[in-house]
Amino acid sequence: MTFHELINKYVSSYNSINDMRELTAKIDCFVEDVREVHPELVTKFLLHVDLLLNPHFTKETAEYATSQMQNKDGSAGTHWDYATTAQILAGLKYNFQTSDWYYVLNMMYSDYYQQGFDDKVYTELAVDFLDDKDAPDCKAKKYYLAMHH
Repeated sequence: MTFHELINKYVSSYNSINDMRELTAKIDCFVEDVREVHPELVTKFLLHVDLLLNPHFTKETAEYATSQMQNKDGSAGTHWDYATTAQILAGLKYNFQTSDWYYVLNMMYSDYYQQGFDDKVYTELAVDFLDDKDAPDCKAKKYYLAMHH
């Protein structure tokens, strides 16, 4: 039996939140056993679960997502670090979630790089992306998942 088959059977007989908590506790014990032997595998697994379950980026998931970027300028990974993007956001009149902002600002550089563009151009593009009035809530994370999962 696969884990997927087991979970499907469990879900069909799911009776209470306590059943789900018990299942989660068993999975957590397994994950911690695996961590002892393969900590990097557990870190990657939890990162991917976090990417799927949280509506916004966390600092860790945003740093992972930006580290995977192949930038138009020929470089790879993050262009601005988290602290720098947080400082830029603090100077704006917008109340974006910091980790979403970090991801989107780096994404704008990655996708729209042009020699001669200054940081203000990428900031304006990122604001436009996140301040899109007809976009769904949590647009940054939904966009990332649509592109990568």
